[in-house]
Amino acid sequence: MCTLLTAPLLLALLTPTPATPRSEAWDTSGARYLELVAENAGARPPVRISPGQPTTLVFADAPLHPEGVSVEGGRVGVAVNAELGMVTLLPDNALPEDGKLTLTVRFADAQVPGSVTFRLVPHATRAEHHVRVFRHARSCESHWQETGQQRERAERCEDELARARARPEGPRPTGLTDVLAAGLVGQGMGVLGRDIKKDITHRPGGTLQISGAHSYRAEMRGLVAVELDVENKGALPWTAQGLEAAELVSTDGVRLRVVRVWQSGPLGPGEQARLVVEAEATVEQSRGAFLLKLGEAGGARPLTVRGITFP
Repeated sequence: MCTLLTAPLLLALLTPTPATPRSEAWDTSGARYLELVAENAGARPPVRISPGQPTTLVFADAPLHPEGVSVEGGRVGVAVNAELGMVTLLPDNALPEDGKLTLTVRFADAQVPGSVTFRLVPHATRAEHHVRVFRHARSCESHWQETGQQRERAERCEDELARARARPEGPRPTGLTDVLAAGLVGQGMGVLGRDIKKDITHRPGGTLQISGAHSYRAEMRGLVAVELDVENKGALPWTAQGLEAAELVSTDGVRLRVVRVWQSGPLGPGEQARLVVEAEATVEQSRGAFLLKLGEAGGARPLTVRGITFP
């Protein structure tokens, strides 16, 4: 049986919104290179970490003190391989929200600087997996490697921006004719809906609690969507990060391409809002149960929901 969407979700699905290119600062596809030079002496370089994701720092030209690595301000697992000059971090799911999380690494020789302190920046879903740290001037080869990575990132951003600009902008839909014109319904096919509140699970006692959950499929367009009614039980406001921090992955490892994240309004302490995550998926791709992970803008409190199914 075909069921039309609620008005806010229908607007969210129909509004022609270009795909947002991922922030260059969060492009973690390659290694980041960091030099400890006189100009930044005493600074605390940021390193982006995420719960459950390993981040490895490789010290290319400085021997590590095997007992000189410590983390302050939160629960982060640390593995040190002094022989290879590697420090691997594996953050806990409960990371502090005040930003006072640091990693200090001491070196085993008498050269300057004798140690370095990093500011660890938690993110809900994205982490830097490889950071190469140089205490002295880097080689030409490492500069060429970084230049190549930056060129690839710039090309990806340009391609995404060109595709976004090529998509026509249209007026906000106001009636059923607009729905037909948008290709969401027609030829006897429509939008299917399903109440999935009893099927899903999420972290009990967490900051965000779900009071309602529905999933949808636009048969003609190859689109699916998850609609969540969310209440903020925490003491701080919560806002969804957007495309760069949204994941829909099945238990079989099928990852859907998320094309839109929509929030009905600010989600302050004690308030409720509606969240919609839209993705491209064929019937075959969307079979089975999915995990939704939606990051927080500027914070480390992700919304994680399991057991999502589509009509």
